[in-house]
Amino acid sequence: MTSMQSHSASFRPTLPRLIQCAKVAQPLIPQTIRRHTLGIGLNHTFSEALRRGELDFLRGRQARITVPDINLDFSVTLLGQRLHVSLKPVAPDVTFRADTRSLLQIMAGQVDPDTLFFRRKLAIEGDTELGLALKNFLDSQDPEQLIPAPVYRFISRMVA
Repeated sequence: MTSMQSHSASFRPTLPRLIQCAKVAQPLIPQTIRRHTLGIGLNHTFSEALRRGELDFLRGRQARITVPDINLDFSVTLLGQRLHVSLKPVAPDVTFRADTRSLLQIMAGQVDPDTLFFRRKLAIEGDTELGLALKNFLDSQDPEQLIPAPVYRFISRMVA
């Protein structure tokens, strides 16, 4: 095995390594870039649902997503026909809290939010009706249609 092959074979991205990298890197990325990137990603991912009005229940409401193991904490609301992300503390109507592995499992369609909720891997606090609407919306999405194929395969391997 050449040294190049040895080096690439020794660095296999694992979920714990990626979590550690995200935890270290996140504070180094300016808030404006983090907010903008999250906004673009969410609006692109859910563009069809936004066009069809499936996220109208978020209009004027704040949904907070907290991922403690990577210190990610943001809120999202619907302004016009676009999702708006805020990294500043806001009074959320509902808060979803889960670790990175659990969120990636939801994204990959490997587990539904109800299962994680009952296993205490997903906490939902606040407005029950809004939380249920958001959970049901996420349940109705086909991750293979929303996420680019290489990213979907990568996520699926990370949480398998």
